[in-house]
Amino acid sequence: MKADELRKVFLDFFKERGHTIVPSASLVPEGDPTLLFNVAGMVQFKQFYAAKGPIPFVRAASVQKCLRATDLEEVGKTIKHHTFFEMLGNFSFGDYFKEEAIEWAWEFITDVVRLSRERLSITIYEEDDESERIWTERIGIEKSRIYRLGKEDNFWGPAGLTGACGPCTEIHFDLGEDVGCGRDTCSPGCDCDRFVEVWNLVFPQFYQDEQGKLSPLERKGVDTGMGLERLAMVCQGVRSTYETDLLKPICDFVRDIAPEAKHDERSEVAVRVIADHSRALCFAIGEGVLPSNEGRGYVIRRILRRAVLKGLDLGIEEPFLYKVIGKVIDVMGKAYPEITTTAEKVALIVKSDEERFQRTLSRGMAIFKQMVDGARAGRSKEIAGEDVFKLYDTYGFPVEITQELAKSYGIGVDIDGFRKAMDDQRERARERSRIGKEVDVLEDMATVPENFVGYDMLEVPTVITKIRSEGKEIDQASEGEKVSIELERTPFYPEGGGQVSDVGTIIGTESKSSVTHVKWAGGSRIEHHVRIDSGRIRLGEGVVAKVDIEHRKATQRNHTATHLLHAALRSLLGGHVRQAGSLVAPDRLRFDFTHYEPLSDEEIIAVEERVNRRILDNIPVKTAIEPFESARAKGAIALFGEKYGQKVRVVEIEDTSCELCGGTHVSRTGDIGSFRIVSESGIAAGVRRIEAVTGLGTVNFMRAVTQRLEHISEILRVPERDLEEGARKILAKVADLEKQVRKLRQRLVAIEVEEMIKQAHKVGSVEIVTKAIDDADVDLLKDLADRVRQKLRCSVVVVGTAAAGRVIIIIGVDDEVVKTTSIRASTIAKRLGEIVGGRGGGRDTFAQAGGKDATKLEAALARAKEIVGEILG
Repeated sequence: MKADELRKVFLDFFKERGHTIVPSASLVPEGDPTLLFNVAGMVQFKQFYAAKGPIPFVRAASVQKCLRATDLEEVGKTIKHHTFFEMLGNFSFGDYFKEEAIEWAWEFITDVVRLSRERLSITIYEEDDESERIWTERIGIEKSRIYRLGKEDNFWGPAGLTGACGPCTEIHFDLGEDVGCGRDTCSPGCDCDRFVEVWNLVFPQFYQDEQGKLSPLERKGVDTGMGLERLAMVCQGVRSTYETDLLKPICDFVRDIAPEAKHDERSEVAVRVIADHSRALCFAIGEGVLPSNEGRGYVIRRILRRAVLKGLDLGIEEPFLYKVIGKVIDVMGKAYPEITTTAEKVALIVKSDEERFQRTLSRGMAIFKQMVDGARAGRSKEIAGEDVFKLYDTYGFPVEITQELAKSYGIGVDIDGFRKAMDDQRERARERSRIGKEVDVLEDMATVPENFVGYDMLEVPTVITKIRSEGKEIDQASEGEKVSIELERTPFYPEGGGQVSDVGTIIGTESKSSVTHVKWAGGSRIEHHVRIDSGRIRLGEGVVAKVDIEHRKATQRNHTATHLLHAALRSLLGGHVRQAGSLVAPDRLRFDFTHYEPLSDEEIIAVEERVNRRILDNIPVKTAIEPFESARAKGAIALFGEKYGQKVRVVEIEDTSCELCGGTHVSRTGDIGSFRIVSESGIAAGVRRIEAVTGLGTVNFMRAVTQRLEHISEILRVPERDLEEGARKILAKVADLEKQVRKLRQRLVAIEVEEMIKQAHKVGSVEIVTKAIDDADVDLLKDLADRVRQKLRCSVVVVGTAAAGRVIIIIGVDDEVVKTTSIRASTIAKRLGEIVGGRGGGRDTFAQAGGKDATKLEAALARAKEIVGEILG
C-alpha cells in the first residue's frame, strides 16, 4: 500500500469503531511550555487523561505530524530514524483499555494491511502480566514470541516533564536473518535493524508530576503510536524507510543535484540526512519556526546546518536545500495542502540561512581543521572547549555539529569547557544588559495580582501593609529614605510583559513619596520602590496612591500600538511573524519579531500606513477575563515562553488583533494619535527589531527631523528645497577628488616598492623585505606586499604601521617559497602578533597580525628576519 492509502485505511478503521477523527495538531504545541515540538500523537490529548470534568470525546484517532531531535546523530545511519515523521494513533480516555487496543491493533496489522503473522513478534513491560494474558489467550500468540523488556524499552512517557504515562506493548516486524547483527540471540529489543518496531500500544495508567512522582489516573487510557514511514516500509516490502514512496522521490532528487553522489555509505548517509532534514525544515518553518540561536529556532538551525554540511559530502557547495524543499512539497503537498501555501516563504528562509552559513563555512572549516591539528600536535584527545565555543559564536557551528565533525576526524570535544565559555559569555551579556539586573517582572503577562486595580482607577485610597529597607522589614521610614512598600490595593502597574511600570506619588497624612519603580514580587505581592520626599510613612497608615497620568497614557498609547504593529506585520509579511520581545515605555516602543530578511522601504511604509489607518478608524479596544482554553480557541495569540494561568486577560481590537495581555491599553485606537517607525534592524539571525513612537512622540520625532534638515542646509550652504541636488553635486566632487588621490597614491606606492626592493635582505635563496610605513591603512599595506611579491621572486615581505596605539602587520610569502621551504605567512603572523601584544593568522601565502603595543613595531619587523633565518636553519 502507498502512504496515502495507509493514512486513509487507518482512520477509516478506527472511525468504524467509534473514534472521533481529529486533525493533526501543529508541530508547535499550544499551551505546553515543557515541549519544543509535538513529539507524539498523544500530545494534543494530554489534558484529557488527567481531566476531572467532561471531555469532548472518549475515543479519538489521528495522523499527527511529529518532530524529534533526540536521535539526530542516528538519522541517516539507520533504516528507521527520522526527525520529522507522521504518527498514526488511536486513543481512549477512560473508555476501552488493553483488551480492545490489542485486539484492534492485531486485526488492523494482519487483516487490513496483511502483514505476515509469522514475521511478527511482541514485547511487553516486564511486570505487565495482563498484556501477556491478552496476547496469548485472546490473540493466540505463542509465549516464545513474546519478550518481556524493562522500563527503558516498554514504559512510555510522559511527553515532556509531566503528564500521563504507563506500560506499553509493541508489535515488531522481522526483516529477516540477513538484516542486522546476525547473532543467534537477536530478538526484539536488539539495537540492530532486523526487528522493526511497527506499533507501540501505550496504556497510560499514571500521572507524573514535576517531581517525577507517579499517581493513578482517574481515566486509564490507551495511547498508540505507529510511524507511517515504518508501516510503509514493511507494507511496501522495502528494506529502509528511505525506499518508501514517502522518501525515495526526495532521495532521488538529492542524488540528481549532487555532482559527487556515489553508492558508498558516506554518500548514502548524506542523501538520507538531507531528505529527512528537508522534510523537518519544510513543515517547521512553514509553521513559523525560524532558524535562530534559541529554543525551537536553534533546533531548526541545527537541522538545517547539519544538512548543509552533509551536502559537502556530495560535492554540493552552493545553496541547495531550498530546491529540495520544492520536492518535499511535491511529495507531501497532497496530504498537507498547507505546505503548498508557504512554499515560497519557506524556500526563501532556507536559502537565506544556507547562504549565511556558507559565507562562514569555508573559514569555519579551516579554523576547525587548525583546531584539530593543534589538538593532535599537543597530543590532546579533544578540541578545547574555548575553541568549540569560538566555532559556535563566530562561525555559527552548533556544538553538536562540531562533535560530529570531530568524531569523523577521530577526536573528541571538551563539552564542559564549551559550557563554561558559554556561561561566561552569558554572564558578560547580563552585566552589559539592563535585562540582566535583578529586577522581578510579571512572569504571567496575561494575568495580574488581584490587588491591582489600575485598569479602572488611577487614584485610590489604600493602606501600607509592608515596608522594607535593604531587605529587612521595618515599621516606619523618614524623609530622604528609599524603601519598598506594599499596599492593600494599588493602581500602579508593575513592570511586566515588556511594559515598564507606572510611576507617581503616594500621599499620607503627613508625608509625600515618589514612586520610581513598581515590580511584581510573586503571588499577590506588588512592591513599590519609593523615595520619601517629605514627612514619615508608617506601617498600617492610610494613604492615597496616585499614578502619573501622562506617563500612564503615553505608555498605553505605545502598548496598544505594539498590538496594531504585530497584527500589521503578520498580515503583510505572513503568519510566521511572531513576537520575540518588546519594550513599551512612555517615550517609545520597541518590537522584536521573527522574520528572515530586512523590511524594504515599501514594506515599512505599508506597515506604518496600516497601523495609522487602524488608529484613524478609532476602533474600541476591548478587554475581558476568560478561561485560557476558550481564549486560545477564539484565536488569541499567546507568546512562547510566557506562563499563563487558567484565567487570562484578552485584549481585542475588532477585526484586527486578539492577544493575551495583562498590560494597560487605550480605550479606543484613536487615542494613540499617530504612529511612526523610527528604525528597523536585525538583532539576530531571523529576528528583526522595529522601534517606533506614537502621539506626541511622533510630533517630537518629526520636529527633530525638520531641525536636522535645517542644520544640514546651513552646513552645506544649500537651501532646504535643493538639498538632494546639492548633496549629489558635493558627492560627485568628493568622488572626483578621491579618484585623484588614488592616482597619486598609486604613484607613491610604485616609488615605495622600488625603494623596498633595493633594501631586500637575502637569507639563503629567500629575499626578505621589511618596512614600517607611516600613516598607512590595511589596504595600502596589502597593496605594497602584493606588488613587492610580484616584482621580487622568492621573497618574504613584512610591512607594518603603528597608529592610534594599534599595530597592523601584513606578511606576504611568494608561492615559490611556500613550495620549496617551510616558511608560512601564518606562522610568521602568529609569532609577530605575540610581540606586539595581540595575535595573528591567515593563509600560507598571506597573513595579518595586530596588537596594542605600538612601541614594538620595529622589534617585530626585526624579529621577522630572524624567524625566516631560523626556519631556513
